Amino acid sequence: MIGDALLDAALGGAIFSLKVAAILVPALVLYELLAPLPIFGRWGRALGPALARLGMSPPCSVPLAAGFFLGIIYGAGLIIPIAEEKRIGPGELHSLGLFLCTCHAVIEDTFLFAVVGARGPREVAVRMLILAGARLALAVVVTRGRQVWLQARAPVA
Repeated sequence: MIGDALLDAALGGAIFSLKVAAILVPALVLYELLAPLPIFGRWGRALGPALARLGMSPPCSVPLAAGFFLGIIYGAGLIIPIAEEKRIGPGELHSLGLFLCTCHAVIEDTFLFAVVGARGPREVAVRMLILAGARLALAVVVTRGRQVWLQARAPVA
């Protein structure tokens, strides 16, 4: 009886681990294939005005994309060298960190949540839109709110 329960738990854990790997491995490989391409530079320039309203500049686009799609740890791995090279300032670093703390791994997490309990591709899509939309909206509101608060506190020249 206990042996059967342990075997069922081990088998269930192994199957779940394979499902997680089936999501994470392709996502990481895709990112590694896209990283050297100019796509992130173009993306950063296109998002420049929106990033500026959130207290960030185009160099923030690469770690922002990595953190948004793959997670805060992967994004932090890109934030550290950019910050050490002084390509982004402390204020931008704070805005980037605040945004990613609120809204990280949106795609990865949503797929993982879907694997755990979704019934079919339609439900996966609906869950993804709801979760991604809510998290993105909250991140924009929180990060923009910080910018507005900082501007209100700035001394008038």
